[in-house]
Order: sequence, then structure tokens, then C-alpha cells
Amino acid sequence: MKRLFGKKSKKSPNPPTKHISPVIPANITARPLGPRAELDAGPDDEGSNRDSRIVFQDNSAEGKELPAPEVSTSGVAVVSTDHRSDPTRENATDTGEGESGVKPAGVSKVPERGYKNTALRATTTLSGISKETADESGPLGPLKAVLRIIAVVYYANDQETTAIGKIEYLLSRVVALEERFYSHPDDVVEQRHRGKLIREFGRIEGQLRFLSKKPGPEQLAGHTRYSEEVYRLLEDLREAIFDYQMVQQMEIYNQRCKLIKPAEAAVLNNFSSAKAATYRHGDRKGCLKGTRGTVLDEIEQWARDSDRPPVYWLNGLAGTGKSTIAQTITERIFADGQLGASFFCSRDFQDRRDLKFIFPTIAVQLARNYPEFRSVFVPLVQSDPEIAHESLYNQMDRLIVWPLKQSGIPTVIIIDALDECKDEEPASAILSVLGRFVSQIPKVKFLVTEATDVFALHEVESSRVNSDIQLFFRHNFSELRGRRRGLDDWPSSNQLDLLCERAAGLFVYATATVKFIDHKTKNPKKQLECILQLPTSSAHEGKTRLGPNTTLDSLYMSILQEAFDNDDDDPEGDSMVRSVLGAVILAANPLSPSTIAALLCVDPEDVFLRLSSIHSLLILQEDTDSPVRPFHKSFPDFIVDPTRCINERFHVSPPNHHPELLAGCLELMNQRLEKNMCNLPNAVANREVDDLRERTKQYLDPSLRYACKSWHEHLIDGHIVRTPAIASALGWFLEVKFLFWLEVLSVLGATREAVDALDVAAKWLEVSPTLDLVIDCLRFVMGFFGIISTSCPHIYHSALPLCPRNSIVRSLYEPHARPLARVVHGLPNSWESSIAAMGFPSWIHAAVWSPCSRFIAISRGDAVEIMDAVTLERVTTHNPPLDYAARQLVFSPNTRLLTWYGGHPTKLMSWDLQTGGLVSSIALRLPEHIGSWILVTYSTCGTMVAGLYHDRRTFTIFVCNVLFGTHTYPHSAEGRPLANVWTHGKYLRFATTGSGSITTWEVEFASPHTPTRVKFLPIPDDFDPQEKHQLHPTSSRLAFATKWSLVVWDAQHSKFLLEFTGADYGEFTSMSFSSDGRSFACGVGRGVVHLWKESPTGYTLHQKFTPNTSYLINVLVSPDGESIIASDSSTILLWRTADSITSLSDISTLTVQRNEYPFVLGLSDEGLAAVARRNCDMVTVLDLESGTARLTIDTGMGVYAVGVDGSAVVVVGEENIVTWSLPAGNNVLNPRTGVNDSVLTTTFNCLSMLDDTLKPISVSPDLRRIAIIGWYEDDGSDEDDDDYQVSLRLYDVPTGNLLASELTDYRSIVSFSPDGREVWADNGSGWKIVEDSESDVIRLEPLESSAGTPGWFPWGSPRGYQVTDDGWVLSPSGKQLLWLPPSWRFDRDDIMWSGRFLALLGSKLPEPVILELEE
Repeated sequence: MKRLFGKKSKKSPNPPTKHISPVIPANITARPLGPRAELDAGPDDEGSNRDSRIVFQDNSAEGKELPAPEVSTSGVAVVSTDHRSDPTRENATDTGEGESGVKPAGVSKVPERGYKNTALRATTTLSGISKETADESGPLGPLKAVLRIIAVVYYANDQETTAIGKIEYLLSRVVALEERFYSHPDDVVEQRHRGKLIREFGRIEGQLRFLSKKPGPEQLAGHTRYSEEVYRLLEDLREAIFDYQMVQQMEIYNQRCKLIKPAEAAVLNNFSSAKAATYRHGDRKGCLKGTRGTVLDEIEQWARDSDRPPVYWLNGLAGTGKSTIAQTITERIFADGQLGASFFCSRDFQDRRDLKFIFPTIAVQLARNYPEFRSVFVPLVQSDPEIAHESLYNQMDRLIVWPLKQSGIPTVIIIDALDECKDEEPASAILSVLGRFVSQIPKVKFLVTEATDVFALHEVESSRVNSDIQLFFRHNFSELRGRRRGLDDWPSSNQLDLLCERAAGLFVYATATVKFIDHKTKNPKKQLECILQLPTSSAHEGKTRLGPNTTLDSLYMSILQEAFDNDDDDPEGDSMVRSVLGAVILAANPLSPSTIAALLCVDPEDVFLRLSSIHSLLILQEDTDSPVRPFHKSFPDFIVDPTRCINERFHVSPPNHHPELLAGCLELMNQRLEKNMCNLPNAVANREVDDLRERTKQYLDPSLRYACKSWHEHLIDGHIVRTPAIASALGWFLEVKFLFWLEVLSVLGATREAVDALDVAAKWLEVSPTLDLVIDCLRFVMGFFGIISTSCPHIYHSALPLCPRNSIVRSLYEPHARPLARVVHGLPNSWESSIAAMGFPSWIHAAVWSPCSRFIAISRGDAVEIMDAVTLERVTTHNPPLDYAARQLVFSPNTRLLTWYGGHPTKLMSWDLQTGGLVSSIALRLPEHIGSWILVTYSTCGTMVAGLYHDRRTFTIFVCNVLFGTHTYPHSAEGRPLANVWTHGKYLRFATTGSGSITTWEVEFASPHTPTRVKFLPIPDDFDPQEKHQLHPTSSRLAFATKWSLVVWDAQHSKFLLEFTGADYGEFTSMSFSSDGRSFACGVGRGVVHLWKESPTGYTLHQKFTPNTSYLINVLVSPDGESIIASDSSTILLWRTADSITSLSDISTLTVQRNEYPFVLGLSDEGLAAVARRNCDMVTVLDLESGTARLTIDTGMGVYAVGVDGSAVVVVGEENIVTWSLPAGNNVLNPRTGVNDSVLTTTFNCLSMLDDTLKPISVSPDLRRIAIIGWYEDDGSDEDDDDYQVSLRLYDVPTGNLLASELTDYRSIVSFSPDGREVWADNGSGWKIVEDSESDVIRLEPLESSAGTPGWFPWGSPRGYQVTDDGWVLSPSGKQLLWLPPSWRFDRDDIMWSGRFLALLGSKLPEPVILELEE
């Protein structure tokens, strides 16, 4: 891999510090682009004329179009126009080898100058063109002759390098056009365009012949003026062909779109992709004809040449015209029929500034353009709709590379303005992904553009910049004179020079000046005089703070005063101006005049008129529905700074105008939000609505969409003081419109905004009657985030019906619920203590917070999950090729990389979280028995990973560069290493204990030197480093725990900060500090989390969390101290430590009864259910119709199984089978209190076991038999374990007699069939119960099990209901009836069906959940 840049200047005074250029693979061409005035009228790509065509005119050259002179600067490779077309470069030398010094292909020797050699070169080149191309017959024969003349002129001027490709290209286009004419002779539409094209060809051919007759060929070759005319006519020829091809390709594209089937169109329309991201959308314009020829020709040749690198990276400063070039080259490539897709990034639109949208959008465009691609892409998306949300690597691989490999399509893909993306180093991410995959699709090319921050505009040679600005003024004033009368000989040379002086090298000034002067209703001469009367001081953009007297500020102030000069005595008008400007400047996204009017409750025309008055400062369209934006970022900086915008009439104060916008958003939502605004059908996921995008456009206008998505942004940015009016509006909004607001966010794919908004609102309110409502709304969104973001209708089908009974949201909105399933039993009374929970199918081995506290990484099974730290929603999943799970996870300081180790042999693997790609996999040659003791940390720069492992008194430090390799240095030191390594500047530090002290050591990263002692700190006498401990190195605090006690020791001041005994809760399991050491948390016993916070006397207990889990493995405080995660073997739980978020449920004292055993359940056809916690002694009989308990039984024994019918309950205990007759009413029976005639007890010893594992047991529907699978001693054998065997045994309930036995494998579930005539195990083994009526002998006959378990098996519904892995309960027809929250999802062993009833029996539920489903 290598880095390709322009030649580096030794004089560059300011090396780049902000922008880090990506490492460019060898298969990528990097093209630095210098600052060019001709490319862009604005100062950067945010400018108002960001991509406008600009013609530079020079009066001395009789107004002919000329390319601007080259701008050179130190330290930057400059792409300039071809000097042969520049009359100012007549004396320039030429090697004949082209701009790069490389001879053209096929030219072995460059002849000397002269007409004879020129003719020879022309003849030689043209002879290489095919006979069909050289033939002058046919409708385009004269054009071919024209090209022969042009060839002579080009070669006469030693222009073969640029001309050879151009001529061959044009001739090939001519041949293609002729073929098109012959193949479509009767196409009426094409004939009209064909006639126009031929007429234009005739005009060009005539002018060229006229020029060739004036001087002879030899004189023509040396006459600059005539060669320029030829060059201009050649560009005319290209434009004529281009215009014709554009029409032709658009017709082809439209025909292709018509061939898309409706089902395919639905998939493409609903796939997650960016809107209006192609080159055809927006007001982008390309390069002016005749400018940027060298760069454009080079890119076109690259696109056509299959031997060139597949990726072309065009980079340069903002404002150098990359987007303009990208627009032009995209149009040309489209006209050539090569364009597959284009993506033009923009920071103004959320979906176009997110890298995750680029590849899915490109894939959709490719699918629309190419049927072959579509045939692969559509089935792929249908099988995995969530593929759009995977990592960049997976997106590229599955969405683009795989379909392109299958279809074999040659095409060009263009990605423009990556610097507009919000992600860190977006070009590095995209280029690294392309560099990995492009070799697999050799027929595909990628053009990528990005702005770099290599040098500041003011560092360019001032004379060059001033020259470009002067050309810019001349061109625009020339155009203005052509459109307006009375402007002859205007402006004067002195006025023009003064304007250039005022601009001081700032294109932003030049652009604003031209726009101000060119006002439709103003006199340009008076406008110019107004500008020239401003103060003469100036300042360079971006380098010094612009004071109130600088030229740029004076210009802005002058424009504002000129626009609103008539409003001096109109305070209401001034307020309106400030409000409109505030909406433009402070809005979270660009707003249209109509949206601004809706938020401010004014007329849209009034807004548009005021904005039109200052059009020179804005990007403003001609209608009220298009977004308006400041034409340059310097204007918002000016208008919000009171030291610069000194006129209070125009100053926009964020603390004053953010509340205005917030109030407008709340008022708008309170007025317009209604239930089911998009008219969605019941029980559908959002992605299943084919026309969802069209519905949102039809029913949700832009102003309502903005209000719903962005109202909270004005709370964040405005630092708004709490006022009763806003608090009241917010309260009413949540009381009446909350669920309707969630509907809008759901269909817009912006549910995450609800979490942020409610969190901000809770912090803003602090203490208010509305606070409890806000917190409850937040708990509702967090608890049902998955379903709200997935299905808008299921807000009412699932989320609201499953909301806790005491929830404020439930009490307010319960009439709106439309449940498709009824919760018969088990609906919680209040929210769980954790605000979010997520279960996983495999063991959680490790967990870690990211340094920014935004992400959580966990290692489970063979996968590493990255989750959102607010919602616990999966961000991405990595599947490292390891034999064992990752043992430790560590983020890089900037959260860009995630490193973990594991496997055998042990590997240290690093992944790029932005792209999803593997960065490195480094084998660590470590002793196998100490691999689990490795401690890992990152260097401050984020490129080195250091680790430490130890064995008795010897430890080893290894340091790895995550890109290039590993270095291992063994060391010996006194004491035993503590379980910490950390970074201190450029040093790796660790600590050891011994002799009553802690010793801190340090060594430079990648240094073979022996670590040196840094400091000694005392420790308590009873500290044992073999016990659990945690060291916070910054504050020198050491936490350590014995089995029953916990101590936090301040080693710096030799005192205890915390002494805690946890005997009442169990042993300590895990502990952690926040980054600043002010928060400390630990896990105690079977699921209690204690949080302490720093106080003047030490640590004070702040909160106590009691998760419903059996055993805590990891307890981790977030680096910022605001959140805690805890995990057991398969579940991760999240809490917020802020009082405002947890006060509602009084989490500090909340306790939940927990048990490690699941529930057992019996269901009857009479509408009864008997339920008990396994191995506990209480049995409850429920009425399924009302959900109430009819009977509670204290059995006095551990319950293993239950059965129930309309008259009795059978309870299977460890040694007894007990049958209760069901009395009427709600009675409590306790057989231990005395004899009860309704109790029948059978004692038997069929349940003895080798260990404490609970056997699978089932009670038959008629309550006559029980089936058990377990280990039993073989009769007649000795006591050796090998003589035990697994068998299925059938017992008689009334007598306890063994009825039948059959050998089998040990299984976890056994169940009777609904008729009681069969018994099945969960491995698909089944037995038929055969009764011999004559001998009363019962035997078990094996059944065929090739089809697996039957449909009635406990986790299968005989009626066809299903529970999917992602929590959906489906009807027999596939209708989505209910979405189960993550805390309700368990293994299939923990669910049971009976008719239309579904029971959830997981051990982590406080009580079983029984659901009645819609028929």
C-alpha cells in the first residue's frame, strides 16, 4: 500500500494537522486538485454557486472564452487546464510526452516540430483508425473529414497527448451515431434530435473549412488565435454529441424503468436508501464549456481504459470545484451509457451525510439500471431486509460486489463530496472498502471525490487569486450587461480593481458582491456604489477573528441594511426579520420558506419576500417549498455574534430564537398530529408497506416532519430557560399526542430521535409535575424500541397492551389500544428496574464500554456484538475466525477500532468499526495456560496495543502495531501484577503488589528496555491480590473484595473510602470505576448491583439495582459515569444513574423475587391453568378467562410438574404425586395443616437422581399418567456409574406404579400428545402407548421421527401459531399478532401452547406470562 500525492514542497510552513489522508491502496489513482477560480464561483462547496458554470472573459482578447491561469501553491499538486489552450503560455516548452512526461501509447519516438512531421504524425495516427471510421460516405461523412482537419491542427501544435484520446473518442461516437441512425431510421422522436445534431455538425464543419482556407496548414499550426478557434469548435462538437446522447440515454433509462415489475419496484422503493442523491437531483451545475479540460479528459480516458486502476480519487480543497467536475463527468459518462450509479453527499440532508446510506443507494440505482443486477439484488433483499444496516464491508460485499459478479456488468460508479459526511475520515473508510473489493469486479470503476484540508486559501499566491477573482467579476458583469440596459462601459477599471482589493482573496466576498449587485429590482450601478462605500479593511477567511469593521462583516451588514432600509420604524417588521433569519440559521436541517412560515405561524409569501431581499446571502430557489440555506458558513457566524453583528435589528440570539422555534414545533405537532396519519393497515411491519415512502410524502408535510424529528434540538442548542408556557405545551403534547408522534418517527425511521428528545426533556425539566410523565414516556420508548422502530401499527397492537399496569402512558392511552393478543396473566405492575435489556442465545464472555460511552461491545459464543449504549439495539455483529470466544475487548481511544483476543493459538484481532473490516490478526505465542490472564490497552495515538500476562512472579509485556506486527519483551519484577494496564502519555503502565505497597511501573510502547518504577503506594495489610480487585490508576484508588466484604482504598492519602459487608446479599462478583473515579459499582450475590458516588467523606451509596437475573458476571460503569450495564450468562441489562431517569420506579429500593428455575405449567380444555415455579412449593390455579387465581396450593414440596383439568390438579414432587380435587371458589389448601378429604397423595421413589439436574416430566391430559426421562440404575447391576442408563418411564398417577420403560437419550423436554396416546421427546423421538386389554400390560412402541417433533409439541402450536427468533408471535396465516419484548423471549424449552393460549415460562420472569391469541 502506498500514498499517492503531489510533490511535497520543502517550503510548506504549515503541515497538515487536522485532516489525515487515508492510506491509498495501489489499485486507486489519487488525483490532488488545486484551487481553481474557474471551477467555482464560491469559496467552498457550500457556496451559493457551488457548481455553477463560469465563463472567464478578457476584454483584451475580444471577449473570447479563455481558461483561467494556473494557480500554484507550495505543498500541493495543482491540476490546471492544458497550457496549450492558454494564450498566455505561448513560450511554454513541451517534451512531446504530454503533461505527465509519459509518451502516448503507440508512439515510439516524438518527431521534431514542423509541418511535414505534423502531417506525417497525423497520417500515421489516422491510419490506425478503422476503415469504417475513416470512410467519409454516409450522413456523417463530412463530420469525419472535419475530425481529420482537427487532427492535423492538434498534431501541428504538439498536442497529441490530449488530442489522441479526444479524437479517437469523438470518431468512435460518430461511428456509433451512424449505426444508431441506420438501426432506427423511423424513430420520430429521434429524427427530430437527429436533424438538430446534423445541422450543428454542418455549422462546425463549415467554420473549420473556412478557417483552414485562410492560412495554410503550416501557418494554421502556429497561429494561436486560429488554433483556439479550432479548439472551441471541437468543444462545440463534443457538446452537440453530448446533448444528443443525453436524450438518447434518458430514453433508454426510462424504458428500463418501465420493465421493472411491480413486486420488484416495491422492494426497491422500500429498501433503505437515500433520497435525491443522484446527479439529476438538486440545482447542481457542471463545468463551463472549455474549462477544466485536462482533468475531465483525464478522467474520461481513465473511465474508458480497462487497464487503468479501478478507483480514481479526486481530492482538493473545498471550493476547488470537485463537485462541479463530478457533476460534469457524471453527465458525460451517463451520456456514454457507462454510468451505473451516482451518490452526491451533502451535509444538509441526513440520509446523504451518512456513510451507511451510500452503498445501499448505489445498489438500488444499479438494480434500476440493469435487469441482470436486479435479478440478483431483489431476492437478496427479500431474504434479508436488514442487510442495509450492516457494516460498510458487508454492504459492499453483499449488495454490490456479489450481484455485479453474478451479472458481469461493466459500469462506472461515482461518489462525490465524501467530506460532507458526518463520519470521521469518510474517505479513508470508503477507499479502504473499495481497495479490498474492486479486484473482484474488474469491469467496474469508481470515481470518488473529497475535500482535503491541506492548506488555507490565503496561503495561495495573492496575485494568482486576485487574477482569478478579477476574471470572475469580469465574466459576471459581462453577463449582467447582456441582460440589463444602460450598463455600457460599466464598471470602470478603477471600480473593478477596487472590488478585487476589497475581496482580499475571499471568493465568498466576490460571490456575495455579485449576487447583491445583480438584484432583480435594484439598479446595479447604485448597488455597486453601495458596496464601494464600505470601509476598506479586510481579513483573511479562517485565520483571524473577523471583527465588526472587517470588509466581510461590513458587506453583510450593508446587504442587510439595504434590504430592510424601509423598516427603520417598524419593530414588528424587525422582529419578523430576526425570526426568519433565526429559522434559517438555527434550524437543525435546511427549511423551506413554507416550513419556516408554519413554525412561525406567518404567511409563506411574507417569509419568501424577506428572504428574497437578502438573496445574495442565501441559496434561495424560486418557490416556497425548496430548502433555503446560507450560501456560506461565515454568514451564520456573523449573524449570531453580537460583537460582529452590532446592529440589534439583525442580530440572531440563539437563547431567544431557539425557544421560538421550539414553541412553533410543539404547537405544530399539537395541532396536526392524529392517529394513523399515514392510513396504514393493521398488523404490518413498516417494510411490508410497499408505498410507505409515498404515504409519508402525502400525509406528512415537511414542516410536520421537521417538528417531529427536531424539536428537541432547540432544547439542546438553545440552553432554554424553563418557562411555564413551554413546559405546559410539552406536557399537553405528551398527554395527548405522544403515541401519534411515535407513529411519525416510526414511519420516518427516526425512532432513535424519540429517545434523545425525551432524555433532553427530562434533563431540562429537572423538577416539574411533567417530569414523571416524561420519564414514563422514555421508559415506554426504551422498553418497546424494537417494535416502535419496526412497525407503526404495533404501537397499539403490542407496545401499549404490554405496557405495565401502573404506567402513566397506559392510563392516558389505553382506549387507543388494539390488541391482537390478550395478556391473561403475568402483565407487570411497573417498569423493570433496568431501562433496557437484551437476551442472547449464547454465553456472554466479556463486555466493555467504548471511551465515548456511546457503544457497548460484548463477546458471546463465536460473535462480537456492538450495541447502541442507549437502546441496546444491535449496531453491527462481527464473527471472528476464532476457535474460542473473545476473552477481552478493548476500544481504541477514538472508538474507531475494537480489539480482542482469543482462540487457540491466541490471536489479537482488530476490526474497523466504521467499515466493519478486519484491520489485523496477530498471533500471540503465549503459554496456553495463562492466555486468560492477558490484560490489554491501547496507546494514546490508537495505533499500538499493549498487553501484559503473568505466570507466578514473571510477567511478559507485548506491544503490537495493529497494522504491521508484534514485539514481545519478557520482564521480571517484584510482586504480583494487579489486573490493570493503562496508558500514560507515551508510556505503558502497570502495577504490582508486594511488601505492603503498590508499585507502579512504566515502559515506552515498543521499547525493549526494562520497566522502571514510578511510585510506591501503601496498601492495607489484609489486601490479597488473588482476590477480586480493581485499580483506578488516575486517582490511585484500589477496590478489592473478599468473598463477603468490599473495600475501596485511597492509596494516595492512605485512607479507606468505602468499607462494605455484603453478607446479606452473597459474594461479590464484579466491580468497576468510571473514568474519573467518582462513580463505583459492584455486583453482589445473585443479582444485586450497588452504585456508589464520591462524597466528601468517601463513597456514598447512591442507588441499588436488583435485576431479575440469577448471577452477575459483568458490572461496568460507563466512562462518563451516567450508565451501568450488568450481564449474566445470556442477558445484558442497562441502567441510567441519573436520578431523573430512575426516580419514577424508586429503583434504589426496588426488589424483585428471583429464582434460577423456570416455571412449570399445566393447561386444560376447561379454561384452567396450573402454574408453579419449578422446585418451589406453591401452585396456583388460574381462570384463563378472567386471569384471576381460583386456587393457591402450598404443596410442602418442590414441584417438578403439574397437570390440571376441570376437576383436579396433579402435582409431581420429588417423591410424591399429589392430586387435589378442585373446590369451588378461591381457596388456599395446605396439606401440612391436617387431613383434607380433597387431597390424594401417592408416595413413590421414582425421581431419585445421580445429581441435582431436574428431570423432564410431563402429566397426561387425563391426569392418569406421568412420563419421566432420567438416569436410572439398571436392575441387577452394581453401583458403578457405567451401569446407569437413560430411559423413558411411564407411571400410573393413582398408584405410583411403573407402567412401562424404554431406553433413550437424555433430553430436556418430554410431552404427551393431546389425546394422551403418544409420548415425545424434544429430539424428535416418539413412542406410542399400547395397552393390551387382556393382560393389562402397557408397552411403549417407538414411532418414526424423521420429521422431528410433531406440531403439538410444547413449543409448537397444533393450530399453526408460531414464535419467531426475533420475538414475533404469528397467526396460522402468518399475521403478526404480537411482538414480545426482549425480556420475554426465551429458549423454545420455556414456551408452551394449548389451543390459542401461549405460555412463557422463562426463569427470569417474576411470574409466568399467559397470552390468549386472536383466532
